[in-house]
Amino acid sequence: MLILALLAAVQAAPALTDVKAFGDWAVACDNLRRCEAAALLASEDADGAPPIAVVREAGPTGALSVTVAPDGDYKGAYRLEVDGKSLASGNLGGAEVSVTGAAAAQLVDAMLKGQSMRLIGADGKLLSQASLKGIAATLRYFDAEQGRAGGVTALVAKGPKPADTVPGAPATPQVRFVRPSGAAAPLSAALRGAMGKQSDCDSAYGEGEGERPETETYPLGGGKTLALVPCGSGAYNFSTVPFVVEGGKAVVAHFDHASGWTEAEGVATLVNADWDPAKGTLSSYTKARGLGDCGNSESYVWDGAMFRLVEARGMGECRGSTNWLRMWKAEAVAR
Repeated sequence: MLILALLAAVQAAPALTDVKAFGDWAVACDNLRRCEAAALLASEDADGAPPIAVVREAGPTGALSVTVAPDGDYKGAYRLEVDGKSLASGNLGGAEVSVTGAAAAQLVDAMLKGQSMRLIGADGKLLSQASLKGIAATLRYFDAEQGRAGGVTALVAKGPKPADTVPGAPATPQVRFVRPSGAAAPLSAALRGAMGKQSDCDSAYGEGEGERPETETYPLGGGKTLALVPCGSGAYNFSTVPFVVEGGKAVVAHFDHASGWTEAEGVATLVNADWDPAKGTLSSYTKARGLGDCGNSESYVWDGAMFRLVEARGMGECRGSTNWLRMWKAEAVAR
């Protein structure tokens, strides 16, 4: 029975997709075959940020959209240009310009033939811009991952195959979780000391390393408590080892997927951990540098035995984009 349970756990482990880079664009297609691309700066040392993204949903009729945001607060008239040619205009009243439907297809076609895209405000003010280097390879990747290559719905790899040959979106994995309830169990000094010793976290706050932060505790439900043991910090990342406490005993929390942190020797380490009791989610957010333009993040729910991944995002290129791309998505369903 134990072997069967272990095999089931392995089979249920999420298989994350990769974030790839083509020229000045990063792209990821998740487990639902939803593809998203984000514009990048030419190098890590370049200034500004290109808040421009292209998204296409899976399936024969998968919706296409292009969103462009100003690099800063702006409200008023705008026009969207590719190589100086205006392709869309209007009045920006929200956080971004969103182009969908036939207009998005027209814009993407122009992007494939162009060198740069710019969002222009009133009086010619430059609101944001992006290089289109690599956009053709990026959208060809969309076509391949979504099964569109050689068909009439492809963006780049066009061909005669009809739309109904494109596979539909896979079913969204469901993760059943326990809603948080009850009260967090108190931690005795002895239990807290044992957790610090097992995780080796207390050594991070030795002589000259600062005072040890308090251990946060939250009720998980079913008489179990989540304890987040501080485990050192850097300039912009704070490490935590999560324990599950029950009946006066504590064990290191287990996860069905480790990404952006390690579970070496049975000790999981989260980064910038956050517990949301309203949603019952535990998150980890690892910044590769202070700008927050690269790194990875995960969100988990508690199923009564382990934390299960419900969303993972990442950005491997430290080139201005704070839009980390989705690599995994599941639906959390309360037990």
